[in-house]
Order: sequence, then C-alpha cells, then structure tokens
Amino acid sequence: MKQYIFIAVTLLVFASCSTQKKAVSSLPLYDERPTNEIPTIERPAWPNYDTQNENSFAVFSHIYEPPVRQGLPLMGSQGDGSNATWRLYRCKDATYLTYDYVIPQDWFFFRFTTGSCLIDADTGDRYLLREVEHLPMDQCFWIHGMTGRTIRLVLIYAPLPESVKRICVYEAEGEPRQWMDGSAWMSQPNDVNTLRQDIVWSESRAGRIHTDTGGRIIR
Repeated sequence: MKQYIFIAVTLLVFASCSTQKKAVSSLPLYDERPTNEIPTIERPAWPNYDTQNENSFAVFSHIYEPPVRQGLPLMGSQGDGSNATWRLYRCKDATYLTYDYVIPQDWFFFRFTTGSCLIDADTGDRYLLREVEHLPMDQCFWIHGMTGRTIRLVLIYAPLPESVKRICVYEAEGEPRQWMDGSAWMSQPNDVNTLRQDIVWSESRAGRIHTDTGGRIIR
C-alpha cells in the first residue's frame, strides 16, 4: 500500500512540474504590453515641490484597477510583500513591469526614482527605469480615495534581450523624509519567464537568492 501511495505522489509531482515547464516553454518571444488607463489628477505638484512638505505633492485618484491581481510577491519588497505583486511583460520596444498594490488608507504616497532598474542576476547588466506611465518620477505623489482597492502601476524599463534569464528589481535611493527612509531596495532574483506568466498572486513563489554585481547599464 505504501508503495502505491509513493508512486501516486511521484506521478502527481512529475505531472505538476511538467505542466509548469510546458507553460514556461510555450511563452512567445514577446508579450503584448499591459493594459493601463490615465488617472485623474486632483492637484498637480507645486512648482516649488519639496520632499519634506507633503502638501506640495501631486494628488492622483482613479488609478487603473486590474480585474485580477497578477504576478509574484517579491521577497524584500515593502513590508512583507503581501500588499504588492509584480508581473513582467517582455516587449520588443521596452520591458513593462506591473505593480499591483492594495492601497491601505485614504491618503497614501509613492515615489519612484531615477536610477532604478532591472538587474540581470547573472551578468549584473542594468536595464534602467524609463518612466512610470502617467505618473511622475523623482517626486512623491499621493493616491487619494482608494482605500482597500487594488491599483496597478506600470513601470517601463529598457528592453530585456532574450539572453536575460533572471532579474532583480532594484529601486534607487532617494531623499529621505518622514515615513520614508530613502534607502535603496533590491529584490531577490526571479526567473524572467516565471514573472511573465499569468499567475494570480496567491499562486506566486519567490525566487532564489543571488548576489552578482557589476555589468553594463542599458537605457
């Protein structure tokens, strides 16, 4: 009886691994870019924007809300990662990384800084963040009136060549302020094709630790 159970479990594991490998291997060379919508600007940033003055931040509402949360909760992300999931789209002209996040309160601010990038975990090459679609960079901005709702931010990077197999998401340091220490952050490496899959966040698995550094900078 134990032998039959062992065989059954072995076959189940093998079938699961085969299904996952088939899904990864069936991915096209390029993806279609992710859906996004232009948010509402309730108030633009002050001309004399000041990181230390929260009243000077731009205020946005009606950020795009995806029909379902997708991607991986990356190890090392803000908090324990349970509020954020990431999915990668490898396109010919650019690399798109979606950031699905549950907004915890009525007024909540973000900041994305120049120098952030995707790092090839095997060569150290850096693929720079070009823009956060429809939103500012290098300034804090408020998201207002979306408590408990899942929003999607779309980050656009330099295109990843097919040779890049594993990447780390790197957020560059910025000016510190209250509730934001400004320090840089980097995720653990994740397999590119796993990040490209249509995975709801509850099915996600974190990548392995890898610490290669150095390499080129691609814009």
